[in-house]
Amino acid sequence: MSELLKETHPEVWEESLRYPVGLNVIKLQGEARPLLLLKLPQPLLLTARTNRGFKIYVVPLDTPQGSTIGLMSAFFDDEDEPLTIWSPLSVDISTFILLKALGSLTLKVRLFDDNNRELLGYNARIDVPLISKIRLEQANLLHLTHDLAHYMHEQATLWFGVRGVKDDNDAISIVFESPLYEENLTYIDDRTDLFKFKGSNGFAEVRLEKSTPEDTQEIDIILLLQRLFSPEQIYHSPKKPKDNKEIADILILTDLMCLLVQAKDSPNTERQLANDLGKKQDVAVKHLGKACRQLARSVAYMRTHRPLVMKMKYGQEIVEIGNRPVLCLAVVRELFHTEYQRYSPLLYELHRKTDLPCIGIDYSELIQYMTFCASEEAFIHSYFQVFNKALEGNGFPRLRFGVNDLFNEDGSFRFE
Repeated sequence: MSELLKETHPEVWEESLRYPVGLNVIKLQGEARPLLLLKLPQPLLLTARTNRGFKIYVVPLDTPQGSTIGLMSAFFDDEDEPLTIWSPLSVDISTFILLKALGSLTLKVRLFDDNNRELLGYNARIDVPLISKIRLEQANLLHLTHDLAHYMHEQATLWFGVRGVKDDNDAISIVFESPLYEENLTYIDDRTDLFKFKGSNGFAEVRLEKSTPEDTQEIDIILLLQRLFSPEQIYHSPKKPKDNKEIADILILTDLMCLLVQAKDSPNTERQLANDLGKKQDVAVKHLGKACRQLARSVAYMRTHRPLVMKMKYGQEIVEIGNRPVLCLAVVRELFHTEYQRYSPLLYELHRKTDLPCIGIDYSELIQYMTFCASEEAFIHSYFQVFNKALEGNGFPRLRFGVNDLFNEDGSFRFE
């Protein structure tokens, strides 16, 4: 019998995952142990499985509003530069529940990807060193503001970058002891409302470990894009009628714009995760360069074929681009904060070839854009914040979102 949360407790499954990425704790009726939910991109999930757990650093912070703490979850694909998820803490009930759960001896852990698909589950124990226990119990929690959240994140990132062996030893260890079900699960995502985009198969088979990227990242990207765009606006893998070659991985056509998306992924395997940091950085540059070249070819083709005739699985589709602005978006698996001097020339060259706006982001950034932008207009505004800044000639920046982006215009929390 399956033990997926959406099947055993459908009443709490969707509600419990109404947050972008990170940690959440819930108590299920009739169960004594708390349930820790991790919502993460798939490479982090695979790293947690490989390492049979992960670490949580209780980070001490000094802020203009006083001392406090935050949680940096670390997934060690690389000993010095692990994958991380930052969780700021504040004066709210969810923080108190989380801190109490981290003081437990055991709990259950369920791991979801960013599209709410449960791929792993474990019985786990928690090892809490004394210093972390003291920080949790004596935490001075603050009321988060937009500026304070940014400040805390920056300070936590600096702290984590210079941490030492003692800090590693003081981190909380979440140790996976036994799986709740098969660890190599094939998840059938058949949510019909998410698979109405043009070119859809109507479902997706999702496996955590993938020896080839296939088109699974493109599907995941489309599922994220549907947070802002309607299915009838999204075309997956439109092809040229003459030679059956792709025009773009994804094309979005709205009243306001035409968005061309080119995606580049890597295999999600333990061997791939074990590559050293330098190799991963080189792969990111290679993938971004290839995506930019493909986008340049897409633009060249579209300029000579009006109206645009696209071959889809269900037949031909004819669309008129008209005077809509065309935006280019390259999405790769992972970009590195220290390497933007290598990325920017590739994007400047794409702009030179096409004379069109373009930006390059990684998959985790796409999650942020599709989470914190409340509308297509907000996405376009964010897109041009990055592109217009790049036009000043100092490189392409990485956009940051914050507390202000969590709320609607009336002040209500967007994810309740």
